[in-house]
Amino acid sequence: MAKEKRDKRAKNLNSTQEVLYQKEFKMADQAYNQFTKKENRS
Repeated sequence: MAKEKRDKRAKNLNSTQEVLYQKEFKMADQAYNQFTKKENRS
């Protein structure tokens, strides 16, 4: 039941929250990619 509530909440994000979430994810993804590229060089 707890999982169902979480899924409903995720589906009910408004457009502003959706955009902020995507921006945050994109920034984190870029930072991760930069970090892993640096790690692979050494």
